[in-house]
Amino acid sequence: MPIKNLMKTIVIFYSEDSKYAAEKAFKGKSAVELTSEWAESLNLASYTVKSPTLSELLTDMKKLCEENQAETVLFSYNDLPYLNKELSQKILNSQIEYKSEYTFADGYPYGFAPEALNAGTIGILAELSKTTQKPLGDSPVSRDAIYNLIKTDINSFDVETIIAESDWRLLRLAFHCGKKDNFMQCKALFEEASGDANALADVEQLSELASKNLACLKTVPGFYNIQISDKVNFESIYLPELEYSKSTMPYEKCAELIEKIAAFSEKAVISLSAFGEPLLNADFLKIVEKILSYKGLSVFFETDGLMVTQDFAEKMAVLEKSASPRTNGWQKIMIAVILDAASEQTYQKIHKNSPSKAFQTAVNAAALLQTAIPGSVYPQFVRMNENESELEAFYRYWNEKSNPSGGNLIIQKYDDFAGLLPPCKPADLSPLERDPCWHLRRDMTILFNGDVPACHSCCKDHIMGNAFTQSLEEIWHKSDVLLENHINKNYCCNGKTVECANCEKCDEWYTFNF
Repeated sequence: MPIKNLMKTIVIFYSEDSKYAAEKAFKGKSAVELTSEWAESLNLASYTVKSPTLSELLTDMKKLCEENQAETVLFSYNDLPYLNKELSQKILNSQIEYKSEYTFADGYPYGFAPEALNAGTIGILAELSKTTQKPLGDSPVSRDAIYNLIKTDINSFDVETIIAESDWRLLRLAFHCGKKDNFMQCKALFEEASGDANALADVEQLSELASKNLACLKTVPGFYNIQISDKVNFESIYLPELEYSKSTMPYEKCAELIEKIAAFSEKAVISLSAFGEPLLNADFLKIVEKILSYKGLSVFFETDGLMVTQDFAEKMAVLEKSASPRTNGWQKIMIAVILDAASEQTYQKIHKNSPSKAFQTAVNAAALLQTAIPGSVYPQFVRMNENESELEAFYRYWNEKSNPSGGNLIIQKYDDFAGLLPPCKPADLSPLERDPCWHLRRDMTILFNGDVPACHSCCKDHIMGNAFTQSLEEIWHKSDVLLENHINKNYCCNGKTVECANCEKCDEWYTFNF
């Protein structure tokens, strides 16, 4: 398929200098080399920029267009080993034929296609990034930064799409070499398809191969749920009745564990809230500080708010402000304040034996934390039959930016823990077709004694190993057989072995943490 008006088109690569982009993992070639070969195959001149912010990137792109008298730009990161020539030609031809301002591929995994932009549109976006959309313009460059800027006023732009035959977006596959997990995906797909030249050239076939490849779907955990406290201030009806030992994870063990996570996953979100109130661990602030000492790790925790004081909030603010910006794409700290109600009466019904006025205490905690760390606090509502009548009131109140969370909130689905709890969902939101479980692909739950269950919904059963005494990689791959079963549409439910962890009864497979 020939490309139209080649002389007026250039390629602009963005480089974030990832160590994985230069690794010669693809038959002796690196992702950077393969992207350069892709540009050459299109007979297009290419230029590489390293602008720190979106505004500076657009300014640099505009300058390159002017210097080269280019009317059209194909934009891409330079760490995409699977940029497809045929798909790129379709995008560029559509961009030129329909005189579009922006053209992109939709439905494919990330990494198979560039974005096409009109040079004049780049100038308009550069101006927007300095004026009405300055917060976006001042933000670091990200892989969806240009599209996100266009989305702020998408009706003002002429946008075209090249749509995939099948929609692969639900798998959230991203074939780039910017992070360890995505680099692992790229290598796994190359090993799967390297013996078939036709497969490497066919994006639909590549997508199909990736959708059924265990190593593509499961790389390293991106979310760790750690039980630093096996204590609670009260019990909630949407959590299993566990035999709480009232123990906490010692700081030394937790610190060693965080070091292991940083080495294994490199970039991840660490939750401190598995089956317990994290603030009941006396070393909570030290643990947060330890996590934040690694730029690739973020902190998430759920709290009932009863122990949140002005002093605590101020100390959290100090930790947040002194920490370096994250490299994992998430905030440094994210806090969910457990509410589950819009009134004290409903709150008391859901949270058994909670102190009087606990609901108002939690609301006040959200306000204290929001003042200390703006934009990091999320009032949380687990949607169930018992509180469905207050869902709208909860949403309307907390969605207002003038209220204590600044407009942030989380509405969470009810989890019956694979049938352990009564069916209390007010609505079934599960997709019609089942995909491999996100939690088996992305999450690791670690209990206070180091034990690692197959997943969060297994509670304290189906132990894969112990994170204090074994390597995380060894434990992580113990559940490969479960995910392989999911890929093959096999959801055994006798629950007696690790290979059979009640998956058929579970409906958490489509929920996603980070």
